[in-house]
Amino acid sequence: MPDTPADRHEAGPEDRLAHHALSIAAALAAADPGGKAEARRMDAAGAPVFWRQVARLRLSPAEEPVWLAYTRMVALLTPASATTSVHDGKRPLGAVLHEAGVSEQRLARFLALRGPARLAALERMIRGIARTRPRLDLVSLARAAFARDGNALARGYYRALDTSQTEETQNG
Repeated sequence: MPDTPADRHEAGPEDRLAHHALSIAAALAAADPGGKAEARRMDAAGAPVFWRQVARLRLSPAEEPVWLAYTRMVALLTPASATTSVHDGKRPLGAVLHEAGVSEQRLARFLALRGPARLAALERMIRGIARTRPRLDLVSLARAAFARDGNALARGYYRALDTSQTEETQNG
């Protein structure tokens, strides 16, 4: 069957973001413990596991700083001994932040931030929850890093908050 333009599906920006996010997470899971440690400690100069993904995924220079921060955050979340990704599509970032004890005030301050300050604050929150080794939807983390999450982060957080309050009321 011939490949015509109508038969081809062009990946939209969200499909591309999801593909890249999950590819980077898989590469980190497959990396040896030393490679994961380099990614956790990398600065603006990057680390080999990051630059391999830049080349493989053909990430644009304009996107590199955010993908570098995303890679570092996923490396922080990925145990050195892990052989599989920490991705769990059923656990949105907002819900994980609530479960980790991030306060409503801290979330509100984060949501109000823009640009590099938002990315730095996101990384601080991830560093704070990384010790608990949560599994989470890494696509939602990438969307938050690129500020493409709209209200999804808040929606996930408050959905988890509401669920926990409802359970406390029913059990209390």
